[in-house]
Amino acid sequence: MKQFPKAKERILSTASRLFYEQGFQATGINQIIEEAGIAKASLYQHFKSKDDLLLEYLTISDSKWFEHLKAFLPAKADGRAAILGLFDYRKKIALAGDSKGCAFIRVAYELPLLTHDALKIIQSHKSKLKNFIRSNIRILDNHAPKDAEELTELILNLYEGCGIQSTLLRSVEPIIGAKKIAKKLLN
Repeated sequence: MKQFPKAKERILSTASRLFYEQGFQATGINQIIEEAGIAKASLYQHFKSKDDLLLEYLTISDSKWFEHLKAFLPAKADGRAAILGLFDYRKKIALAGDSKGCAFIRVAYELPLLTHDALKIIQSHKSKLKNFIRSNIRILDNHAPKDAEELTELILNLYEGCGIQSTLLRSVEPIIGAKKIAKKLLN
């Protein structure tokens, strides 16, 4: 007998897809209900509001992003290889063809007056990314702490900037160029 996903899973899956593809504001509750194949009461049984659904979407996106990065990087990648692998990961996502850029930046841009909880999740995601870069720079052990922090900021800004440019230009060239700059910075 075929198992169907539970209502909450269908709601989250549908809302996540629609929020990413269309944007949060362009996605209506009725569209989520219709595409998830659930009753309105079922949606509100699991989520009090569309904002609660957004919080769950951001939380799941954060977890999945880091899980996929870990699975993408070679098992023992650290230091320089892990940082450069971050750019390769971004390139892989861009080449997948359905990438519309960073889900967190999209939400932050679309909703400049984010609720405190949503903003906290987005900031936490970016903080974890920064910590990933910082910890891998520290492994290199050839930078003074002040220089390591400056290099962390440079690499993070390169990474975020190339993602935006890649999305705008519909090209991986900005990612390739940013990786070349990162290589030079890490030497």
